[in-house]
Amino acid sequence: MKRTLRVIAFLLLVFFVLVFLSSRLQTEQGKMISELEFTTFDNVLWTPEEYAAQDAQTLAKGYVGWDYDYNVTYDEKPFSRVRTNVLELQLEPGQVYGIHCEQFTYASKLYVDGKLLASLGQVSAAKEGYAPRTGSVTVYFTAGETTQILTQRCNLEHAKWNAFQLYLGPQDVITRQVELEYLGNAAMLAFLLTITLVNLGMFTGLPQRREYLWSALFSVALLINASFSDPKLVMLLFPELNWYLGHKLETSAIIFMGLFLFLYFRACFGKEKKPWITVVGLAVLLGAAGFILVLPVEIYSKFSTLVVRALAGLSVVYLVYLAVNGIRNWKQLLGYQKYSIAGLGIVILTALIALFHIGPSHLNTLPIGLILFELVLTLGLSLEFRDVQSSYERSRQIEEQLRSMNVTLEQNQEIQENFLSIMNHEMRTPLTVIAGYADLSSRQLEQQGEEDEELLRGLNVIKQEALRLGRIVAQSESGVRTAIAFSEIKKTNLQQLLLDAKDFCQPICEKRHNRLEIVCDAALNVLCMRDGILQALYNLVINASRHTKDGLILLQAEKDGTDVLLRVKDDGTGMSDEALNRAFERGYTTDGGHGLGLPLCREILERQNGSIWIERNPDRGITVCMRLPAASGPDAQENAEG
Repeated sequence: MKRTLRVIAFLLLVFFVLVFLSSRLQTEQGKMISELEFTTFDNVLWTPEEYAAQDAQTLAKGYVGWDYDYNVTYDEKPFSRVRTNVLELQLEPGQVYGIHCEQFTYASKLYVDGKLLASLGQVSAAKEGYAPRTGSVTVYFTAGETTQILTQRCNLEHAKWNAFQLYLGPQDVITRQVELEYLGNAAMLAFLLTITLVNLGMFTGLPQRREYLWSALFSVALLINASFSDPKLVMLLFPELNWYLGHKLETSAIIFMGLFLFLYFRACFGKEKKPWITVVGLAVLLGAAGFILVLPVEIYSKFSTLVVRALAGLSVVYLVYLAVNGIRNWKQLLGYQKYSIAGLGIVILTALIALFHIGPSHLNTLPIGLILFELVLTLGLSLEFRDVQSSYERSRQIEEQLRSMNVTLEQNQEIQENFLSIMNHEMRTPLTVIAGYADLSSRQLEQQGEEDEELLRGLNVIKQEALRLGRIVAQSESGVRTAIAFSEIKKTNLQQLLLDAKDFCQPICEKRHNRLEIVCDAALNVLCMRDGILQALYNLVINASRHTKDGLILLQAEKDGTDVLLRVKDDGTGMSDEALNRAFERGYTTDGGHGLGLPLCREILERQNGSIWIERNPDRGITVCMRLPAASGPDAQENAEG
C-alpha cells in the first residue's frame, strides 16, 4: 500500500511538471496562418514575377480554401498536382519578422516579397524533374509597405493535399518559439530512447519475459513517429533521407505501435480465453503494416487515412475492453498488470481531454498522456523485474532447502532401515538358538526316560516363547514403521494444508511465471501425517513448476466415498511413457535431479494407508493423484490411534 501511494505521488508530480513545461513551451507564439487562408491557383507554378504579370481575369480564378471535396480522390474528380498560393499582408514597415512553416512537405518553394527564402525538394510539374522532401522551414525578412508571401507546391504522389500552416511574428518571438519547439521535441525523443534502452536492458536480464521486449519495441515505434512530427528532428539527423522511405516509416510506425501494444498486453495478461481474437488482431495489424510497406505511395495513400482511423478505432475498443476487464478483476491482477491498466486509463483520459478540448487551448494533453503511459509501463515492469529477481533468489533458496530436506529424509530412512535390519539379525539368531536348544533338551530327556513333566513343560514354554519372540523380531521393521505412522496420523484440515503448501511454493512458481491455485472445500478434513503430506506437496508442486512455463498449477481436493482424492495438476510438458513407468523408481530422473522426490511421496502415502499415481491430461501436462482417508467426525483422530 505504501509503495502504491509513493508511485501515485510520483506520477502526479511528473504530470504537473509536464503540464508546467508544456505551458512554458507554448508561450509567445506567432500568429498561425493556414494554407486555407491563402489564395490558391491550381495547375500553375508561378514565380512572384509571373504572378505579377497575370491579368485580372486569370487572377479571378484563384480561390480561398478547398475547391474540391477533401475525401474525393483525383481519379473521381480533377485533381491539381501543382499549385501556387499567395497571401498579402499589411505589416509594420521596417520591422524584422520571422516565418516558421510546418507540414511543408512534397516539393515546395517559399518567396517573401519576391525573394526565394526557402526551398524543399525539387519543384516540377513533370516526374523527371520532381523530388519530394519534408521538413520545417524558418526564415526572416524585413517588412515593406505590403508583404507578399508566395509558395509553389508540387504533389505527384498523394491523392490528397495536406494543408501547411505557418507562424508569423516578430523575429524574437519566432526564434523563441522554434527553439522551444525543438527543445520540447528533443526532450520527448530522449525520453523515449531512454525508455527503450531500459526495457531492452530488462529483457536482456529476463529474456523469457516478452513484456519487456514488446514495451521496448512500442517505444521504438512511438520514437520513429514522433521524430517525423513537427519540427521533424529526424531531418536534422538524416538530411538526405528519402522522402518515400520516410513517409512509409512515419505511417507504418502508427500500425506497429498498435501491433506491439497488442503483443504487450497479450503477454502481460496471458492466453486469451478466445484465441481467435489474437489471430484476427495480429492478421489485421500485420496486413495493414505490409499494405503500407510493400505498396507504392500512390496506391496506399488513397486509403492510409481510412486504414489508420479504422485500426485506431479497433485499438480503442480493445484497450477499453482490457481496462474494464482489468478493473473488474483488480484484486486478482499482479503488480505490473495493475500498472498496465492504470497506464491505459491515463491514455484514455488524456485522449478524451484532448478530444473535447478540456482545459487551456494551448495545452495538448495527448503527448503528456503518452509520456505518462510509457512511464507507468516501464515503472511497473521495473518493479516487477525487481520482484522477479527477488523471487528467483527466494526460490533458489527454497529449492536448496527442499533438496537438502529430501536428502536428509533419504539418509534418515537408510539409517532407520539399517538399524532395523541389524537389530533383526542380531536378535533373531540367538532366539533361534535358544528355541533350538530347548527343543534338543526336551528330546534328550525323553530319550533318557526322564518323567519330569514339569521340566518338560518348562522347556516347551521356553521353546514356544523363543519362537514367538523371533516372529516379533522378524516383523519388527514393519511393526516399528506402523507404530510411527499411527503415532503421527491426525485429523487435518486439507484446505489449510494446501494454503501452507501454496505459501511455500509460490515464489518458485512465480519464477517461471506460473499461477498456483487451490480448489478445496473449507470443511474437508483428512487423516494424515501433516508434515509428510506437506513434504509430498512441496515435491509435487515444484516438480510441476519445473516442467511448466506461463501455465497453471492446480491443487484440487474432493471427497470420494470414505476417502479424499487430492490432485496436483499442471499444463506443462508432460511425461514420456518410460518416465511414467519409472516415475516412482528411486534414483530415476529426467531433469538432472536426485530422483528422490516421487519415491519419497509414495513412501509417505503408503505409511498412512494412502496411495499415489500419475495420469496424463487430455490436452497437455500431467495430474498426480493421491488418495487419503477422509476424517468426518470429531473422534476421527482417536479412532485412528485406537
